[in-house]
Amino acid sequence: MSTQTFAQESTRERGRGVFVEILGNGLIGSINYDQRFEKRFDGLGFKGGISYFAFNGSSVAAAPFGLNYLLGKNGKYFEVGLGATYLRFADSSNTFSVGNERTIGDGLVGNMIFGYRREPVDGGFLFRASMTPVFGSGTFLPFYFGLSLGYAF
Repeated sequence: MSTQTFAQESTRERGRGVFVEILGNGLIGSINYDQRFEKRFDGLGFKGGISYFAFNGSSVAAAPFGLNYLLGKNGKYFEVGLGATYLRFADSSNTFSVGNERTIGDGLVGNMIFGYRREPVDGGFLFRASMTPVFGSGTFLPFYFGLSLGYAF
């Protein structure tokens, strides 16, 4: 095997990455980890994250999680996914409005992912842009979006 061929091979075992997502499945923003189940860069994988925001005496903690599937090659993928986000609300009255309903304490909302992912096979800068619809009891946000920047390894 020549040195040139060896240099072009990926040193990564499988697709993994960490990223900050603005809006998206964490609703306001989140820090996430993503990995493929098999030793490859496309195919089925999972994502999990966490976020916390406080403003004017109220706070919300969110934990998005789900399954996703990457279709494509050479670091350019179409991403589809389905998951949920666990939400924990707190304020002086221990209630928070989501859509037209009042939520007390905590809850779970569903989410989807339809988007583009740029994740180099040799690792490095990871970019995602997605439409991330949110749905739950009395809530449906069909045109919600997320933008992610991170590192693939």
